[in-house]
Amino acid sequence: MSNTNSEVEGNKNIVIQNVSDSTITLNVGGEVKEIDRKLEELLSLFEKLSQKSFQSADKTYNVATITPANFDFILKQAVFAGLPQDLKENASSEDNWALSLKQALVGQKIAVKNNRPFDHYGWLIEVFLQKMSTEVGKSITLRALSFMTEAYQASLYYLCMIQLAQILQQKNKVINPIFTDFIKTMPENQVLFDFQQLLLLGAEALGDENFVPEIVDFVEELSDTNSDLYSVALYLDKIRRQLIHNQINDDSSLPQLLEEYRTALIFWLRKLAFIAKYRLVSMKEINIRYKLGATSKEFIHFYGELHGIYESSLAGEDYTELSIKDIFTFNQSILLFRGTDISACLSEMHEHQNYISLSPFIIDQSVFSEKITQTPEIYNFGGMNGRNYHFVNYKNELPTGEVKKLSSNKELIVKKENLKLPKLNQLFEHLDLLLSPFHKSKP
Repeated sequence: MSNTNSEVEGNKNIVIQNVSDSTITLNVGGEVKEIDRKLEELLSLFEKLSQKSFQSADKTYNVATITPANFDFILKQAVFAGLPQDLKENASSEDNWALSLKQALVGQKIAVKNNRPFDHYGWLIEVFLQKMSTEVGKSITLRALSFMTEAYQASLYYLCMIQLAQILQQKNKVINPIFTDFIKTMPENQVLFDFQQLLLLGAEALGDENFVPEIVDFVEELSDTNSDLYSVALYLDKIRRQLIHNQINDDSSLPQLLEEYRTALIFWLRKLAFIAKYRLVSMKEINIRYKLGATSKEFIHFYGELHGIYESSLAGEDYTELSIKDIFTFNQSILLFRGTDISACLSEMHEHQNYISLSPFIIDQSVFSEKITQTPEIYNFGGMNGRNYHFVNYKNELPTGEVKKLSSNKELIVKKENLKLPKLNQLFEHLDLLLSPFHKSKP
């Protein structure tokens, strides 16, 4: 085949139409073609046609990101049958979903106080669970649906950042093109980024060396295309994309959709109850204290625990002071500790395997601010625009209906020179150093 023909054929759209136990049926520029259900067969076809992308269901995939870890996951979307019937028949109502989460946490030997299970899922997720429990969250509206879709999306993002933070620390980094895609995706396109694939490929890159070993088993079940978890994940993602594309009507069918989506979400979050065994902490500041005649040093850590935001805010103390002898951790970082007692975790910091840093993917904006504040303000990495790094507030809501942008949503742009917030210059240098293997490679 000549180069000219390859270029012409490379312009054809390839869509996976059907999948059987042994074959894949594709539509190649309007022509139906059947091949063996083997990864090498599919990749060989893409190479022959000089094809860089293809479609499965309503999503487009980069050919370079396909590996054994996500091959079946992507294929079966073409024949997705919807939410499993037994889940539909055991719907989770607006009154019992919190109790369902509590039971899952108790099963993980987590003590739940005052029937507030969502406090154990960490700020990124619990903020939307809290919104779900409000009067607005209980209403029959698209906004109420958006609270649920973003609880799902936040949980995916959380798992992905836990994995990417570890991949950054690898000496010999396994750089799948999807990691670069995530770093370089324009901020306005991040809302539709495929975090399902980022989760699967991140798990593949780490293997069994995962700081949160429960993620390994979770991803294994998620990758099983015959599991309810797989079907639930596809459903949760599909409805969210329909909401973003304004394809869901606010009509008589909405109550049932809300009930089914809530049921799927709670099923998903129950599977993620292991998150409650870990704690997020913002390390605002670390100071050293000397005592006259002492042979040891004390490091004063000012930290904010990023769980139970609503209870801690009522208490009026968002940062805690703790003195630790001879050891200290990362200043201005968001740390994930293994354990639920933060004081005990911090006291064991000499065991480096007990925590990881999720920065610079997750940051506390207040530590870079010139204002004196005692309130953590968490922002998530949200892509690049040129050489500028974008972050979005973890509370940001998803615009619904005809609304394209919410004035209440906050964003933070980190540039090489940040005149209004000069402390962000240091963050830019940190980002540039750590993310260079990704954003300087070809997408």
